[in-house]
Amino acid sequence: MLSLILDSIHGIPVETVIGLLLGMVAILWTVPFFYNLFFSPLKNVPGPLLARFSILWEFRPVVRVSPKRYSVIDPLDVKQIYEFGGSFQKTNYYDALGEPTNIFTVRNIEEHKDRRRKVASLYTMSSMVAYEGAVDRMTTLCIKKMAQFTTEKRLISMPQFMQFYAFDVIGEITFDQNFGMMENMGDTQGIIQDLHRLNNTTGHMGLLPALQPAFRAAQRVLLSGTPAGKITEYTWSQYWKHKNANSGAKQKSQYDTFLRKILQLEAAHKVGRNNVLDSCGSNIGAGSDTTGISLSAALWYIYRNPDKLAKLREEIDTMTADGRISDPVTYKQAQEMPYLNAVIKETLRVHPAVGTILARVVPKGGMTLAGGQYIPAGTHIGANAWSLHYSEKAYGPDADKFRPERWLEDMPKPDYRESMMFAFGGGSRTCIGRNISLLEMTKVLPQIVRKFDLKFDENSPWNTYCSWFVYPKYKCWIEPRKPVSSEA
Repeated sequence: MLSLILDSIHGIPVETVIGLLLGMVAILWTVPFFYNLFFSPLKNVPGPLLARFSILWEFRPVVRVSPKRYSVIDPLDVKQIYEFGGSFQKTNYYDALGEPTNIFTVRNIEEHKDRRRKVASLYTMSSMVAYEGAVDRMTTLCIKKMAQFTTEKRLISMPQFMQFYAFDVIGEITFDQNFGMMENMGDTQGIIQDLHRLNNTTGHMGLLPALQPAFRAAQRVLLSGTPAGKITEYTWSQYWKHKNANSGAKQKSQYDTFLRKILQLEAAHKVGRNNVLDSCGSNIGAGSDTTGISLSAALWYIYRNPDKLAKLREEIDTMTADGRISDPVTYKQAQEMPYLNAVIKETLRVHPAVGTILARVVPKGGMTLAGGQYIPAGTHIGANAWSLHYSEKAYGPDADKFRPERWLEDMPKPDYRESMMFAFGGGSRTCIGRNISLLEMTKVLPQIVRKFDLKFDENSPWNTYCSWFVYPKYKCWIEPRKPVSSEA
């Protein structure tokens, strides 16, 4: 083929060949440009001019962010895209997470439904009680380490420490073996490093699907494997370790762990090997980083707002004195703590862990937005939790303020507070592990608040970094809580 091309241009002046090539490039670039600018059926959707033909670049309820990618904020549009039983499947953005697929990355709607159904019982609210002992053990260790920090007067990165806590909890409830991160104050398995690398990859390569295969191939060569592959390897090593030791239904475990339950289901021929990754692998990949982010954000907002801290402590102290909550607080008791739950909801609102659009593919037949715009099939469209959660339409004129009380107040109809909460995604693709995150938050936050004060380092102020997840950054000293009489 190359020889034919060379023969065909033999004798033609070099200037002519270069001119023809440049002309072809110009045509290939300008045709899509003018189409998107003047002839596209979506030309009236507002957005930066550059977004009409490029992905490099306070608008209306729908915004174009790239040639075929749109962001919405209207509650009716959000409902249409993410409703249960809908036909909007995930886009190729999620392919950036690589192989093998799991319950989060699988795009086919029916396959996802089947895989989720097989492991859903492990994540119900009632199942959380089975994991409470493991969470208590890790929470006790967390409080012990924090007490040690007070003695040492040690300046710590609270977001990092909360990550260590979240990973140790996940290890304990999934494999009956924590990662030893809190005890050693480090990323003992290198998993956090791999996850951050994976999130960076997803945040960037998810927008460049054509480059994903080449990028993953380069990772395998240069890094001896992909970050996702390393997490998968760890999951399988734990699986075979427990299976070969004849765990599952016969072996007694310190806790009723995820892996033990999966092995029981596998022995009963109710799940397959891929479901191991759907539960145990996803717990590590999606259930640790996000919870660590939420916990560190909660502590920042609680302690940066003394009036909110005082209200939460009043609830904890009063219920402790009345004998309505224990030390540590049980999961069941925490459900009866209205202000604690309002604080958790407000944290998830003002700082959702995911910072990108959860894009979906418009199905056959297209869709019509609440504003009347028609969006053709094949277009990528979705919502970003950060846009939704700061919507004044849903949360009032003070949507940019941390105010847990909004969850305890009556709102005029229509009330979009719950339907616009997107911290765990929406519809049938809502994060399957949301109850684990809520379990951890309701267990550890009361323990920290009732025992410690945080003093923030002004030389290391609050900052965030977003690739796919929005990581907070700040440092603080931990001090014993002042006596109640001196808090007034």
